[in-house]
Amino acid sequence: MTSQTGEPQRSATIRRMTQAAFDSAVGVATGEPTAGAEDPALWAELETAGLAAGRALLPAWSDALAASLAAPVQIKIVAREGEVSFESEISLLPGLGLCRTQRVALRTTPTAYEPVSREEAVELVAFPPEELWLAVRRVLPPRDALRAPQHVTPPSRQRDLKVAPEAVEHLAARLEGDPLGRTPAEILETAPELDPELRAVLAGGSAEVALLVGAVTSPDDVTPVGACRWTVVGEQLYSLRSTPESVAVVAVEDGDLAADLIWYVTGAYDLVSEIATRAARR
Repeated sequence: MTSQTGEPQRSATIRRMTQAAFDSAVGVATGEPTAGAEDPALWAELETAGLAAGRALLPAWSDALAASLAAPVQIKIVAREGEVSFESEISLLPGLGLCRTQRVALRTTPTAYEPVSREEAVELVAFPPEELWLAVRRVLPPRDALRAPQHVTPPSRQRDLKVAPEAVEHLAARLEGDPLGRTPAEILETAPELDPELRAVLAGGSAEVALLVGAVTSPDDVTPVGACRWTVVGEQLYSLRSTPESVAVVAVEDGDLAADLIWYVTGAYDLVSEIATRAARR
């Protein structure tokens, strides 16, 4: 809910509105109103969602939406199960997190899951930054492997799936160039000799999640801090990480996603703090 002062209460209340209404709210908050900013129906949506009163944004919501575009830490998540995905953008502000999520219908092609349509409605959730994992967990597929609380798999219990050298270049390019892409499945055609287990992982399994965490290091620059993908095949969780020189596909234990999320976000905050400290010394 929204408090009487208009402050976005950090109760993880789900607010639903059309994408057009959300875009109008952001446009008004940033002083760049969209074409629909005068549409009474959109303002009625925003009022029902608790973001506006009459034809004006509540002050705290206006401030939060405007600030979210340059929030110190920004997270993007694509979570797929079957032919449905949920695409989320999270902004972490001082004392407040905002998560916007949209449902996307997909179709399966020989090389990817491609978007067919986007649901007209979006969800907006305000939450305390210390409850980030709870906010992320709710947009993930309902699989224990993906939703488990943070747990770092001991190296002795990790299992590397070897990627053939001839496949590394193709897979690395896909993961680096499109870290939120839905599947690097074109590798299945370029390397038909792949181990069956690795083939199932690269095909996307029954559910998968792509995560990208960035830190705002200047007004126009978001520096990537961490990116990873996870795939569920059966009940087993696999992580996929890449650099320009290598690709690692590793069988890990439940909780790996939460652990990496916290690790990346901590790194993003550290980077923002380091840059602020350097600027203060000048």
